[in-house]
This record gives sequence, structure tokens and C-alpha cells, in this order.
Amino acid sequence: MPNVRVGDVELFYEDAGAGEPLVLIMGFGGDHTAWAFQVPAFAERYRVISFDNRGAGRSDCPDVPYTTRQMAEDTVGLLDALGIDRAHVVGASMGGMIAQELALNHPRRVRSLQLHCTYARPDRALLALMDAWRTIRAAVSPEQWMRIVCLWLFAARTYNERPQFIETIVQTALAAPYPFTLTGFLRQGDAVRAHDSLERLKTLRCPTLVTVADEDILVPPRFSRELAERIAGAELQTISGAGHAYFWEEPEAFNRMCLDFLARHRG
Repeated sequence: MPNVRVGDVELFYEDAGAGEPLVLIMGFGGDHTAWAFQVPAFAERYRVISFDNRGAGRSDCPDVPYTTRQMAEDTVGLLDALGIDRAHVVGASMGGMIAQELALNHPRRVRSLQLHCTYARPDRALLALMDAWRTIRAAVSPEQWMRIVCLWLFAARTYNERPQFIETIVQTALAAPYPFTLTGFLRQGDAVRAHDSLERLKTLRCPTLVTVADEDILVPPRFSRELAERIAGAELQTISGAGHAYFWEEPEAFNRMCLDFLARHRG
């Protein structure tokens, strides 16, 4: 499996399909495998690059402060190493924050931008939740943590109607050969806590899709509405009956939404 040296870290990535490049940037704690429901569908039409952010999966996890801008530079370094000048960029949650920084600081590298279940600036309520997560994560076992965090990832309907799906997510995470470490948790946490692009969003000019699920309690819809209001020409779409991880809960609807947008903005 391929690795590439980018600045102070080695990043693990996968390259699938052919066509215009499409870069997938995963969120807090996730690695490239979290795109399992998307890569096969996207790779039928695009060259799909998925990778592990610093601090997660098989990429390096230096014990130094991280920022979303630094992680965006990691992504640009990966594109450079792969000889990709311009790409469609898709980011989920923390990945959406990284995608914002990539588009803001390297606008010519972004053909289109998708910002899923993410924010431009955390408010006091979200910062308080992040603080609580740090306290809980340090005090519980990996299995306890996974079961706790799932309460923020999925809608109540998913819990009530698809308990086996929830259990599969938990067991898959526990069986991961490269689990999310406490160091990665704390350092990626630094990045999401400090992310603030709100006043700069008005400079974005690339086609942008903003999406959210109506039952996302981790990053509620108010943040997506704020993003769409600040980005000129941005489209805002909502998936109903799902939570923060709607790309897992409703992959067909999510994929269709992404592919429809991409089809309208191909080179």
C-alpha cells in the first residue's frame, strides 16, 4: 500500500478509478476506510484519492499541535506527489474544515468543493462538547468510548430500527488494525477546536455544495446554514432522518447528491 512523505509526516493513501481527480478528506478520527460506501461508487467516474490524515490510520501521528491549515497543506503535498494540479475536493466534518482551508489558501487547486456536516467556527456549546469529549475519552476504554461517540454520530431512528448496523460500526472500529490513538485524538482535537474560517469564506469562488442531516446533533444544521450564507453561490442540501454520519446511514442518497453536483461541475 502506498505512502508518501509530505513535510514532517508520511501519509498513507489509496488511489482508485480514473478520470478527473476527486480527493476525499475524512473527519475526526476517521481514516480512508471510512469512505468505504463512497469510493466504489465515485471511482466508476473519477480518479478517487482517499487518505489518512496525520494522527489517524496508517499516517504518522506526531505529538505536536495540529491545525486545519496544516492538514490542508498535507493534502496539497499529497496532490503534488501524485502529480495532480487540480481536483474536486470533498470533506466531511473535520475534513470539511480542512477542505475549507485548502480552497481558501490554494483556490486554483480546487475545481469544486463539497462541505459535509462541518462548520466554519465553533460556538460555545460545541466547544463545551469538545471539552467533555476530552474528559470522557481519557477515562473510558476504547469500546466504551466507541459506544458513547456513536450517540452523537447517528440518528435516533437508526438506533431504533437498525441496531445491528450500529453494532457493526462499533465492532468494525474495535477490530481496526490501526486504531485512533489518544495522541491522535488530542492533536486532531486541537485542530477542530481552533478552526475558524468564517470571515474568510466570502473570498471563495469555486462551486460549493454544503450538506447536513436534519438530525445531526454533533454539528447541527445551524453551522451548515452559516457556511452556505457566507459562501457566494453555495448550494445547501439536507438529508432527512439521519445524523452526523449520514454518509454511512444513507450512503445511496449521499452518493447520489455528491455525484449529481460533481456532474454539473466537471472540467
